[in-house]
Amino acid sequence: MLFEDFVYLSEEYIQKTLNGDYKPDDFEKFVRTAFKDTLVTSDSRERFVAFCEYFLGLSNLSRERVITRLKNGLAMIEKLKRENLIESPMPDGEVLNPDVDVRFGRKIGPRRAEILQRLGIYTIRDLLYHFPRIHDDRRRPLKILELKAGQQVSATAQVVSVEKKQVKNFKIINMIVTDGFSNMYLVWFNQEYLYDSLSKAKRIAFSGNVKSEYGKFKVYSPDFQIIDDEPPRIYPIYDLTSGISQGVMRSLIENNIKYVNYIKDPVPEELIKLRNLIDLKSAIYGMHFPKSEYHLKESKKRLAYDEFFYLEVSKLMVKHSIQSRGGVAKEFKGDLAKKFISLLPFKLTNAQKNAILEIENDLKSDKMMNRLLHGDVGSGKTVVAEISILDVIESGFQAAFMAPTYVLARQHYERIRKDFENLDVKIAFISGSTPNAEKTAIKDGIASGDIDLVIGTHALIQKDVFFKNLGLVVIDEQHKFGVRQRESLMSKGKAVDTLVMTATPIPRTLSMTLYGDLDITLIDEMPYGRKNPRTFIVNESKRSEVYDFVKQEMDRGVGVFWIVPLIEESEKLELSAATKIYTEFREGPFKGYEVGLLHGRMPSEEKADVMERFLNKSVQLLVSTTVIEVGIDIPHAGVMVIDHPERFGLAQLHQLRGRVGRSGNESFCLLLTGGAEIDRLRYFEHTFNGFELAEYDLKMRGPGEFMGTRQHGMPEFKVANLIEDEEILIMARHDAQKILENDPELKDHPSLLEEINRKYGERIKFVEVG
Repeated sequence: MLFEDFVYLSEEYIQKTLNGDYKPDDFEKFVRTAFKDTLVTSDSRERFVAFCEYFLGLSNLSRERVITRLKNGLAMIEKLKRENLIESPMPDGEVLNPDVDVRFGRKIGPRRAEILQRLGIYTIRDLLYHFPRIHDDRRRPLKILELKAGQQVSATAQVVSVEKKQVKNFKIINMIVTDGFSNMYLVWFNQEYLYDSLSKAKRIAFSGNVKSEYGKFKVYSPDFQIIDDEPPRIYPIYDLTSGISQGVMRSLIENNIKYVNYIKDPVPEELIKLRNLIDLKSAIYGMHFPKSEYHLKESKKRLAYDEFFYLEVSKLMVKHSIQSRGGVAKEFKGDLAKKFISLLPFKLTNAQKNAILEIENDLKSDKMMNRLLHGDVGSGKTVVAEISILDVIESGFQAAFMAPTYVLARQHYERIRKDFENLDVKIAFISGSTPNAEKTAIKDGIASGDIDLVIGTHALIQKDVFFKNLGLVVIDEQHKFGVRQRESLMSKGKAVDTLVMTATPIPRTLSMTLYGDLDITLIDEMPYGRKNPRTFIVNESKRSEVYDFVKQEMDRGVGVFWIVPLIEESEKLELSAATKIYTEFREGPFKGYEVGLLHGRMPSEEKADVMERFLNKSVQLLVSTTVIEVGIDIPHAGVMVIDHPERFGLAQLHQLRGRVGRSGNESFCLLLTGGAEIDRLRYFEHTFNGFELAEYDLKMRGPGEFMGTRQHGMPEFKVANLIEDEEILIMARHDAQKILENDPELKDHPSLLEEINRKYGERIKFVEVG
């Protein structure tokens, strides 16, 4: 038995004895047996013996003394874990700045440094933070009778014999290993250079896939270490690149791991104690060469905490910076907004009313607003934004509304122009394709203050667009914009209030990491009378029946979206797939119907034209890529067919489905699939809450794939996992808040400030604009 197994089994026995499930002499018998059978290293033997002796004679004590001893035993176990299951490398006097070029590391040099750079390793720090993707525990003795063909085995065994022979063109090394009762084979082909070392081996730790041949178990070309006089270990398995093997990577890190002693720990000591975290050097060492599974678990916890903590500190510093700058309090009675609300053909939901109140309080405050308006598809965010715009205009300021695509920006313009037509508000639209003469007139109107609200694409941020008195910026689907684009728009006024909107449903953990610098307003209620589209999974074999259904609906005057699958993250492939289906439909199943095509690479005018024709029903079926995912509003669109829905995330499918049924009439979403990922699609078929779908999708697909989180500014974590480490994230955010409450500029925490600047210095401007 491993010493670590003894520690955990002792803990289990003590808990069960305290609960009355075991008798004291059961635990005493376990200790006596374990005393003989446990493999203990010399540095742990003294404490191990003392622990065992403490519980000998336990069954002769009174119940009260037994309970006292058992409780003391739990405290002793915690001490054993910290003092005997964790280790870190000792400094050897050779000091090296961890931020020096990796080529100056031990046994690296220029040639290896070049190879390491392909893995993103440029400095010694990068090397030490190049953590294994998995760990292989080879400490437990081989048990041949428990093996099965096809399984992965990782174990330690005694070497019986090694022979080298030639069979045809192959040079084969055969090693027989034993567990003391049975034998098995380890086999290497054409690796004659291994023979000298293998022939002298007495014990070996190995890992590989088990095969059964002629009644004998074999492992071909196992990963191995000869461990004659060493204790077996947990081995790291790294991501590699050509020119570097697992053995070389392990050796490089082993040779340089001592430099963890010169990495400063920026996390305040009081937080390390409060959260019972291990020290940084033990954590980094434990990620590479853990002494035990406990060491590895505690290392992951510490480093996940660090990643979350630094991110949350950076976000909250930005939030504090924005709030402390001071804004301009807007003075308005809300008369314009009241008139607008009275003209609406529906009643506002309570969630919309609460959102309006929160935003109005921000606008009236002398602090700059930096708020996210977050609501599911169709929850009525645009109406809330319109009311905020009217409040700002009534107070004498201008507003700018920026959307990510020409189609969406134009649609917002047409809708808001119609909504505001009785309110004496001057509105303009500007995009890259606006004619020069018209553009000049609009820019003059913005600069003079004649235009109250300008709606547009990134054309709003051109250098020659000047506002007389910009008071509010509204950014729709803000993650679609680049950093500089958003920053440029905000810089066109002094102390501009910012409202960013998204309909992208994002789980709580993700929203804390992405939007930690923003105040969040959630619209969690749908307008009365909104009907969810009836969603069906349809097998590819019934494609012709889908064609018939689509024709029937078009004959009734219903608009149809046909969404083309995204084959890869490639606009060219997406475009060719869309064009191919469009051509097939026009000449095949939908000949005689008006079929339109929409994709991201079309010129803005063509996009606007096809959307206009779809809106006025001169196009009946629109073949489209995911360019229609966000915000497109076609009231008579009642059918959406999604080809190969398994290629989309559930959150994206939900966005797409939200484009139909917006008039309140019955609508349909058909998922045309060959049968892949059917469980995930079934969940989507019956679930209409975007946030529930997002949580499910995050768990199923993981953070990396979820909604292409990288484009959302999602930080890349080396250790932290948003699904498994939610508690650590919440803990880290709480600690970040506490630190910054007392020290908002980190003047008393210079090491922490240095680390935040090192990690997020370039990104801090990014988070300032959401």
